[in-house]
Amino acid sequence: MTKKRIYAAITAAACVTSTFAVMPQSIGQANASEIVYNGFEQTYGGWHGTDNDVDMHAENGAGFEGSRGMVISERTSADQGAASSKGLYLWGGVKYNYSVKVYTEKDDVFHITLRTVDMNTGEENIVKLVDKAVKGGEWTDLSASYKAPKDSAEFEVVITTDSTEDFAFDDFTVEGSSGITAEAAEQGLKDEFADYFRVGNILNGSTVNNSGIKGIILKDHNAIECENETKPDATIVQNGSSNTNVKVSLSRCAAICDFAAENGIAFRGHTLVWHSQTPEWFFKEGFSNDGSYVNSATMDQRMESYIKNMFAAYATQYPTLNLFAYDVCNEVINDGTASQGGLRPTNGTNGQNGSSAWVRVYGNNSFVEKAFTYARKYAPAGCKLFYNDYNEFAGDKKSCIINTILKPLKEKGLIDGMGMQSHVSAASGQYDWGGTPSYLAAMDEYLSLGIDVQVTELDISTEGGKFSLQDQATKYKAIFQHAVDVNTSGKYAGKVTLVQVWGPNDNNSWVATDKQSGRSNAPLLYDGSNQPKAAYTAITSIIPQPWGNGSEYSGDGGTTPVVTLPDEDGNYFHSTFESSVDGWSGRVATVDTSGSQHYEGSKSLYVSGRESAWNGAQHSLSTLYFKPGEEYSFSVNVMHTTASTDPVHYMMKIQYSDGTDTQYDEVASGDIPAGAWGQLANTNYKIPAGASDIQIYVETEDSINDFYIDDMYASTAGTAHSGAGVAKVKKVTPGDLNFDGVCDAFDMPLARKYVVSGNFEDDMMKKAADVDKSGKYEVNDLVLIDEFLLGKIDTFPKVTPPVDFDALEAKFSGVQLAESFKKETENNPIYTQRFGADPGWLVYDGRLYVYTTADEFVYKNGGIVENDYSSGYINCLSTADLVNWTDHGQIPVAKTRTTGAIAKWANNAWAPDAAWKNIGGQDKFFLYFANNGSGIGVLTADDPTFTKNVRDPLGHELISRNTPNSNVVWLFDPGVYYDPDTDTGIIAYGGGVNKGQEAWTKQGRIAKLGEDMISIVGTPIDPGTPYLFEDSSMIKIGDTWYYSFCHNWDVPGGANVNGHSFSNADIGYMTSKNPLADYEYQGVVFQNTGSQRLDNGGNNHHSIIEFKGSYYVLYHSRQLEMRMGVNGGRGQNYRSPCIDKATLNGGKLSCSGSQTGVSQIEKLNAYETVQAETMSNQSKNISVNGVGNTTVVMKKGEWIKVSGVDLSKGVDSITGKGKGTGVIKICAGSVNGTVIGYINLDGSGDESTLPAKESITGSKDIYLIASGDVELDYWFFS
Repeated sequence: MTKKRIYAAITAAACVTSTFAVMPQSIGQANASEIVYNGFEQTYGGWHGTDNDVDMHAENGAGFEGSRGMVISERTSADQGAASSKGLYLWGGVKYNYSVKVYTEKDDVFHITLRTVDMNTGEENIVKLVDKAVKGGEWTDLSASYKAPKDSAEFEVVITTDSTEDFAFDDFTVEGSSGITAEAAEQGLKDEFADYFRVGNILNGSTVNNSGIKGIILKDHNAIECENETKPDATIVQNGSSNTNVKVSLSRCAAICDFAAENGIAFRGHTLVWHSQTPEWFFKEGFSNDGSYVNSATMDQRMESYIKNMFAAYATQYPTLNLFAYDVCNEVINDGTASQGGLRPTNGTNGQNGSSAWVRVYGNNSFVEKAFTYARKYAPAGCKLFYNDYNEFAGDKKSCIINTILKPLKEKGLIDGMGMQSHVSAASGQYDWGGTPSYLAAMDEYLSLGIDVQVTELDISTEGGKFSLQDQATKYKAIFQHAVDVNTSGKYAGKVTLVQVWGPNDNNSWVATDKQSGRSNAPLLYDGSNQPKAAYTAITSIIPQPWGNGSEYSGDGGTTPVVTLPDEDGNYFHSTFESSVDGWSGRVATVDTSGSQHYEGSKSLYVSGRESAWNGAQHSLSTLYFKPGEEYSFSVNVMHTTASTDPVHYMMKIQYSDGTDTQYDEVASGDIPAGAWGQLANTNYKIPAGASDIQIYVETEDSINDFYIDDMYASTAGTAHSGAGVAKVKKVTPGDLNFDGVCDAFDMPLARKYVVSGNFEDDMMKKAADVDKSGKYEVNDLVLIDEFLLGKIDTFPKVTPPVDFDALEAKFSGVQLAESFKKETENNPIYTQRFGADPGWLVYDGRLYVYTTADEFVYKNGGIVENDYSSGYINCLSTADLVNWTDHGQIPVAKTRTTGAIAKWANNAWAPDAAWKNIGGQDKFFLYFANNGSGIGVLTADDPTFTKNVRDPLGHELISRNTPNSNVVWLFDPGVYYDPDTDTGIIAYGGGVNKGQEAWTKQGRIAKLGEDMISIVGTPIDPGTPYLFEDSSMIKIGDTWYYSFCHNWDVPGGANVNGHSFSNADIGYMTSKNPLADYEYQGVVFQNTGSQRLDNGGNNHHSIIEFKGSYYVLYHSRQLEMRMGVNGGRGQNYRSPCIDKATLNGGKLSCSGSQTGVSQIEKLNAYETVQAETMSNQSKNISVNGVGNTTVVMKKGEWIKVSGVDLSKGVDSITGKGKGTGVIKICAGSVNGTVIGYINLDGSGDESTLPAKESITGSKDIYLIASGDVELDYWFFS
C-alpha cells in the first residue's frame, strides 16, 4: 500500500482576478493526477461518521493488505456511514475520478454519493457515484468519474451500505487530469512576524471550503482556530454518554483539522468549559433536558471525561496536528460582578442572558481549577493552557480575572497564559472604552504575572463608520507593534505568543454590521472582496524586509509534530511525568502524576484504584514508529510503598492484536520489595510480526496494590538506560540480618549491634532478628542465634506471646451490632450487598458460578426512582455448597456506568449466561450478554471470574439483526448450554410481543454455536414458543433438551397448550430430543414470583441448572428492595438472585420459590484459606471491593456469616489478612455466640495470627464482626 502523501494547496478558479494579489504565487492547472489521497496511516484525513451515533476509528490491520484502515460500526440505519468534505482540494467544472477500497464481512451493496453546493445560489446537488454489490470477506475497488458544475463547492463524499453491518475502507483517492497547486505562497503576516509570534485566524464549516479565504490563510497565517466547531455543543455527543465516559466527536471540525495538519498550520483549541454553547442536558441526569441537575461530584466526572476524551480524539485522529494551545475555560467572569467574585447568573438555560449551568451545579467558580487540573493531566506535551475572556481590559473585571483565576492557577502550575479576546473599536483615547492605552496596559499587567499572553479574537470595529479605516489601521498597528516590543524587551521577552484576527474578511465576521445603524463595521484586515485594507498595509510596515519564514515557525507555543523519531539519543519517547501523564492512561485503574515518590526529577506516575492484578498503566505504541517484527529497547522504574514485606512481582508487557484475537507478551519482569525502586528493562525486545493496536503496560502478577512508575524509555534496539537496576529482594530468614540467604557468622556482629541500639534499618531486618517470633528483639534472640551458629540447635523455637483477650474484647465495648436484611432461617436472596438480576450460570471444578445483571439504585431529586436498567457491569459469584457464596465482584463488560469496559462497542450488559469448553487442551470460558435489546455479545477468558486474559474476541455482536432469521423485537436474553458428550453448544434468545401475535409471537430463537463458541452455525430456528415474553434458558437432561422461557403478560384465563395451563409471566418450558427442531410445550416449571407471594410481581427471569446431581432453578425476586423500604416497601424493580431446588419426575420439572432457599449440601473447610467475600449472610451496608480478587469492607458493628463450617479438628489459632486497624471477633452460633478468637489488624496489611480463645469442634455457623473500619481479604483456622 502506497503511503505517499499529497499536500494540496488551495486556490480557486472562481475568484476574480484582483483576488490573486493575496493568493499563492504559483497558481494554475497542474498535471499531477492524484489530487487527494487518504491512506489513514497517520490522520483521519477529514473523515468522520455521518452522525455522532456512528463509531468511526482507524485501526491497525483493518486496512488494505494489513495496513491501518478506517472501520465504521454501531450503525443503526443503512443511511449511516462515513463522510468527508473534499472542497478543500476540488474545483467545480473539473472531471475527477473517485476511488476507494472497501471491505465487509458479509455480502452487501455499497453506495457512494457526492454532495456539492452552488457557491452563488447555495443550492445543493447530490449525485450517486457508485451503487455496487460487494462480496463479503474480500477487498473491493469502487470507482466513478464525475464533473460537478463549475461553481460547485463542498464536495462531500458519503459511503453507506444497504445494511447496518460494520465495514472498513482504505485508500480513498481523487484523481484528475487537472488539479490545482500552490507550491509557494507569497510572504505575508506569518513571515513578517516569524521571529516574534504566531499570527492566527479562524475557519468555520463554510469558510474552510472557500478557496479565496484559504488563500488568505496560507499566505498570512500559521495558526488556525475553529470559530464554533470545537466548542462543547459541537463536540459533546449526547447519545451513549455516561458520567464517566462522555462521548465526543470531531466531525464538525474534521475538515479544518485536516487542512491544518496537511499544511503544517498550528491549531488552537477553543473551548472546553463555557457557559454558552454548552447543551443544558450536559448538566442533567441521564443527559436529558428533562432530568434534574446533577451534583458537583457527578459533574467532576463528566468534565474530566469530556476533557480527557477530547484530547484523546485529537491524538487518535490527527496525531500530526500541532495542537499548540487550548482555551480551557472561556468567559467565566461576568461583567459588573467583580465584587461578588465574578459569578454568572443561574436564572436562565443554555447560556441565555449570560446564565451559567456551571455555576448552577457548583454554586461558585470552583469548576475552573478542576477544569485546568484535568486539562493539565490530559493535554499533550507542548499544548499550552489558557483562560480566555472579553472586556479583559476593564479595570474591575481585569482585577477579578487576575486575582480569582490567573494567580491561583499559576501558583499551582495549572495555567500557561491569558487569552485576550480583544473585541474592541478603533477608539484610541485614554478614557475610551477599550481605548488603545487601557488595552495595552492590560496586556502588560497580564504579562507581569509571568504568563504568556495570546491575542485570540482580535477585531477592531469602525462602529458603522464612526471611526475611519485609518483610525482602525492605527490601532491594529499599535497592537501588533506592542506585541513586537514586548517580545524584544528584557521584561516580558517572548511572552506574547500569538496575535490572532477573528475572521478572514469583513463579510465573515461576527460583528460585521453595526446594530444601531445597520452599516458595516468593517472590522478585519481584508474587505469582502478579499482585498487588503489600510490596516493590513500598516501592519506590514512594522518589520523591515527581508522577513522570515512563518511556515517554519520555531518560537514558543508548540511546533508541528513530524515523523523524526527516534531523537538523537535513540528515544522514541521518554516519560518523566514532570508536567503531565505523558500519554499514559489507566488500564482499568486511575493514573495521575504524583510528587510523593519519584525516581528522577520531582514526580512520577501514580497508579491506583486497581481491582485486579491485570489493572495498571498503559501507553500506546504507534506502528508508525514501532514496527512489528523489529526490536526495540524498553525500560521503566517501578516502586510501591505498601507495608507488606513480601516483594511484588511486576511485569512490563505488551497487548496487541494478531488480526483475529488479542494477544499478550512479556517484555520484562521482576520482584520489587516495598519502598525500593526496581527497574524492568529489555534492550532487545522484538515486537511480534503482524502485531497491530499495540499497547505497552505495567501490571502485577497477583497483587492489587497501588504503585508508581517513573523514567520510562522506549528506544532503539540495544539502547541501555541507567535506572534503579534489579531490585534487591529481601527474604526474611530467621537470623539472616544481612540478607545473604543464610544465618551465619557474618550475621552475629549485626545481632550484637542491634540488641544494644534497637535501631534496625527496616522492619524486615527486625523480623529476621526476632528468631523466636515473640514480636520483639531481645537478648533471648541473640542467645538463640549464637546456639544456632554453634550447632546446639538446628531450628529456632517459636515463642507464642501471651494474648490479652480482654484488651481485644474491649474494642467491642459499646459496639452496636448491625442488622441483616435476611432472617436467620433464610438463604434467599443469596446475597444482599448488591442487587443482581437475570441469573445465568456454569459449573466448573466443583463450583457453581452465577452471573447477574448489575441493578443499581437510580436517583432523581434525591430519591430512588424506578430501575432504568442502565448497567454495563455483570456480577459474578460462586459456591461449592449452595449456601456460602463468594462474591467475585463486577465484570466491566459494557460502557454504561463502568470504568474500563471490555466490550467497548456495547452500551449495556444484561441477562448473562455462560459456558466453558476445552479447546486445544485449554479450558476456555465464554460469557454471553445482551446489549440492551439490540444484540448479543460474548467475552472470552481463561477463568470463570473473567479476570484472566479476558477479551472481546469479535469486537461486535455475536448475534445481530443481520444474523439470519434474527430480526426479532427484542434481541436479548441469551440462554446457553454446552453438551460435552456431543460437543454441541446451543444458544436460545429473543423476545417481545407484536400486537395481534400475543399467543404465537414468533420472536424466540434457538441456534447452534460454532466449535469456537463465538460463532453461529446455520440458520437459527423458531421453536414455536407459546405466549413468549422474554428470558431463555437451555439445559440437556439425559438425552432431552429443555428450553425454558418467561410467558408474556397477555395470557388469557384458562389458557393451555398441549393440555398444560399457565398464567402471566410464568416460566414455561419445552423439550426435544433435537436441540434445533421438534420442541413441544410441557407446562410451567416456575410460577411468577408475584403469584408465589415472594414479591409484588414483575418480569420473571431464571435458569434451570444441574449441580452435583440435583436440579435447581435460579431466579430473581424483589423481596430485598421491599425490605429496604424502597418506594414505601412497594419497590422500584431492583432485583436480587435466589435459588430453590427443583423436582424432576418422569422428565417433568417443577420448582417453587421460597425465602428459605436450599439446604447446604457440604460443609465449608476453614482449615484452608477462606476468602472474606465468602458468606451465607451479611449485615446491612457491608460492601465488596474489586473484581476477581475481592475484599470485604466493614464498619463498626457490621458482620458477615459463614454457614456450616467444619470444625472437626478444633481451633488452635486464627489467621487473617486485611487493611485497617480494627479487630475482627469470630463467634460461633450467632453474633453473640461463643467467641472462638480474634483477628487483630495492625494497619500493616500483613497476615495476623493469634491463638484461639476457645477451641470448639463440630459443624458451626461462624460470624466475623468488626470493631471498626476494616477491609478483610481472607481468614483460616489452624
